[in-house]
Amino acid sequence: MHRKRRKQNIFNSILVFLIFIVLSVGIYYIYYNFIRKDKMAPQVEELVKEKKQQNYADAGANQIDTANYVNELPNFRQQYGNNDIMGRLEIPNMNINTLVTRSVNNSYYLNYGLNHQWDGLGVPFFDYRNTDLAHNQQINIYGHNTRNEKFLAFLPFTNLDAYVDKNIFNNYRDVYLSIDEKQMHYKAIAVKIISSDNEHMKVAFRNDVDFLKHIERLMSNTLYKSDDSSITKNDKILVLQVCHYDPPGTYLLLICKEVN
Repeated sequence: MHRKRRKQNIFNSILVFLIFIVLSVGIYYIYYNFIRKDKMAPQVEELVKEKKQQNYADAGANQIDTANYVNELPNFRQQYGNNDIMGRLEIPNMNINTLVTRSVNNSYYLNYGLNHQWDGLGVPFFDYRNTDLAHNQQINIYGHNTRNEKFLAFLPFTNLDAYVDKNIFNNYRDVYLSIDEKQMHYKAIAVKIISSDNEHMKVAFRNDVDFLKHIERLMSNTLYKSDDSSITKNDKILVLQVCHYDPPGTYLLLICKEVN
């Protein structure tokens, strides 16, 4: 009888512990995804205001010399002890200059930094299926957004929100992606706000026809496009994705095309 009661007490203790864990996780999830996000205040407007005050005077200085590219990625891998560092993304004059990682999935770097330490802020990362960056016809890079001022310096993709301003899009279209083999120059050709449309998540194509059908769907319902937004079977594209808050629960896509 005593032994049976002891087993029952152990079982009850384990049950209480598990309930505590479940409740703790649930409370954190509600706080992080609802309460904390509701308290975030807009910040991207400051970047747009700054550019307007400058009358886009620095827009002509967007060019980076790709001909004399020096690969610094091995140095960053050594510095952070992280072989997942696969690229560097730069958008001149938009305060976007960040290393880009790649893991075996699209979830790890949502919550881990360059040093493999959990921080909840993550770091921009390639789609795990982009395993041949020098030749992939479409490359996707994902990054966190925030409206919490104290995290702005740690989340460079926040500034992508500024591209909802058409003048920003028109004047800051140059995007550079450095990988081990080379530095690639892209032009932003469209901005798109999505909720349930996941067409941009397709990064592998059976043939040219499949690719062009994908492009047709991807480029539909964009917020706006550039005059040179047409894409052929020989083009390569880059899609930058960040969370968007207007309306809530959406994503902003900056769609770019590689140029020579």
